[in-house]
Amino acid sequence: MTWNEFYQALKAGDIAPVYLFTGPEALVKREALDALRAKLLPSGLEALNDSTLEGVTAQQITDACETMPMMCDRRIVTVRDWAPLLPGKAKNEEAEAEWMGKWLENPPASCALVFYMREEPDGRKKMATLLKKKAVLVDFQPLTDAELSKWCAKRLKPHGKRISRAALNTLTYMAGRELTRLSGEVDKLAAYLGEEREEITEQDVQAIVPASLEYNIFELLSSLLSGDMKKGQQTVNSLLQGGQTSMGILAMLTRQIRQLTHMKSALDAGTPVAVVQQQLGMHPYAAKQTARQCARLSAEWLTGLYEKCVDFDYSVKSGRLRDRDALDSLILEIGLAGKAGR
Repeated sequence: MTWNEFYQALKAGDIAPVYLFTGPEALVKREALDALRAKLLPSGLEALNDSTLEGVTAQQITDACETMPMMCDRRIVTVRDWAPLLPGKAKNEEAEAEWMGKWLENPPASCALVFYMREEPDGRKKMATLLKKKAVLVDFQPLTDAELSKWCAKRLKPHGKRISRAALNTLTYMAGRELTRLSGEVDKLAAYLGEEREEITEQDVQAIVPASLEYNIFELLSSLLSGDMKKGQQTVNSLLQGGQTSMGILAMLTRQIRQLTHMKSALDAGTPVAVVQQQLGMHPYAAKQTARQCARLSAEWLTGLYEKCVDFDYSVKSGRLRDRDALDSLILEIGLAGKAGR
């Protein structure tokens, strides 16, 4: 079940006795649990009918579930990151799974039990297999582009603001798609506009949103390809001071140059940018900007540059070259070509 399907079922009053909440989208997962609480627990009685457990045994879980609710029909028990569902051997794991397996055959109608996983459950575990059969699995995956656009519009509506499609693409590329961070960035952008403007632009995003590593690498390559070696070196120094390693930056540059090479080859063959974006699994903003970057570059030069990246990587890993020397050499190679207007 997707989180959208969970909300539809909740609205219809179709509430399961046992849920398994998984997936990386933490904010929507928390909101779904809050929505379940709001649906079941009368105002003022939440503390009497809501238990959150962590580091507990199967018997402690079932005892909490079998406690009768106070002045309402159902109580909620939330179990966070239960050990028998996680990688690694848990204490008395077989016995715990056996106890819970028997209880799951006939869970009480007076409780909604939620196994709330902040880490992904280990699908090889007996307990995970049991829950897939006996519980309703709700998978909280990152929002699609359409869902993200609706979420952002809803988030901005109380502020009387909106965001352009281009600005949203830039925002998700700079900050990522995880909603916990995005919600804070959207609120900051709304405050940044003040009362003078209603629409958030790309320039607004670039002005106040801290850039992700991927975005910084993209801007580094853009600076070098335009021949601005000073700006490129400043970006490298900033990344190193921020805790990135020379080898990590080299690897990210290599990845970006590989994407440039593939993009150039595909565009030369007449493939639309949108198709290349899907084939390479690229962010829309990155695909558009990559297409712009490679427009004035030759496929032959890009292929040669990518081969040099691979050579640098091998030289570092084989001990023939220091990682910082390899990074500096690659930066010089790209910057000189940018100055020459390749």
